[in-house]
Amino acid sequence: MSTSDIDFLVTDFYQTLSFQPGETPDLNALQALCFDEAILINNTFGRPLSFTPEEFAKGIQTKVADGSMQQFMQREVFSKTEIFGKIAQRVSVYEYSFTDHESGRIPRGINYVQCIQTEGKWLIASMAWQDENENYHIPHEYHIGR
Repeated sequence: MSTSDIDFLVTDFYQTLSFQPGETPDLNALQALCFDEAILINNTFGRPLSFTPEEFAKGIQTKVADGSMQQFMQREVFSKTEIFGKIAQRVSVYEYSFTDHESGRIPRGINYVQCIQTEGKWLIASMAWQDENENYHIPHEYHIGR
């Protein structure tokens, strides 16, 4: 089974979050990529932070509006997708930056994305991610060309 639809879904997700100075992210598109009851969980910190897609988008919009977030880039640098029927699991290694994303080594992490196929299209049902840190490193089998 082809993973191309899920490739596009995940790429679109990262693109909705990314924007340059003077731009605003297209966060309305974020909800269209997600199942109605989707959950997004950031487990980078001491306690998991859980969001609906709407809450996640509003948090970013608030940071953009108050000037604390002037640009952001997130992109996938490695992926592995498994599909069974109308469900899929995506391991997505990402890198991100709040500044010039072409300079130096930028932070990265792993995003586990669960997708479901409904009404002929793939949607994000849940997502959990953690940024890499001194205690947790991207596994060697997820080669990302660094």
